[in-house]
Formats: sequence, C-alpha cells, structure tokens
Amino acid sequence: MKKLDTVYIIDDDEVIVYLTNKLIASADFCENVENFFDAQSALDKLNEIHSTGGKLPDAILIDINMPVMNGWQFIETFQKTTDFRKIPCFIFTTSIDTADKNKALKYKIIRDFITKPLTHQKLDKILRMADR
Repeated sequence: MKKLDTVYIIDDDEVIVYLTNKLIASADFCENVENFFDAQSALDKLNEIHSTGGKLPDAILIDINMPVMNGWQFIETFQKTTDFRKIPCFIFTTSIDTADKNKALKYKIIRDFITKPLTHQKLDKILRMADR
C-alpha cells in the first residue's frame, strides 16, 4: 500500500504527539508530519495553503478535547470549505464514549474514530481508509 505524503496531527497533548510521531516514523506511514497543538493554528495553516494554491495534507488526525478550538468546532468550520472536504479526517481521541463516536461518524468528512494510543494496526487502517 502506498504511503501518504503529508499528515496533520492536531492534538494539544505533547506526549501523545511525540509518541505518535515516533510510531509514524517507524511505520514509514508518510513522508511529512505537521503537528498542531491547537485546532485554530491548523485551520489557519489550511486556509493559507488553500488561498495560495499549495498542497493540502493527505489526512488529518484530530483530537476532540482541546483548548482554543476543540475538535468539533474545527470540523464544523473545516467542512464549510469545499476543497477541504476531500481530505480524509480521523478523530484521534482517548474518548471511549459511544455518543462521541456516533457524533463523529455523522460527519461525512470523518472517515473513522480512532482511539489512542495509535498502533501499527490502526495506522494500516487509516492508510486504507485515506486511500478511498
């Protein structure tokens, strides 16, 4: 299976981001990882890329519970831009709440609800689902 070029990780937990980056590197999952510790920064970067005609990421992993802008607010804003809707997004969370999973999967842009920690098996699943 072909690896991805660029993946965004949007999560305020620096330890999770560090461990996720280590796993992604060991799995040869993608060429580039961009980390954002709040959703607003990621949205700003996406809007900048969109306005300049740059290359958008191949997938986004986003946490739900974050300060400044939470994952739900990000998704609501993100899906309003037509070009962003083609980017596969994955909720990446510690939540095991069925209500969160059901809410996430109601959004057409959300491909799956991935619980932390990330594993090689979960990366394989993300790769398969991002390739659709």
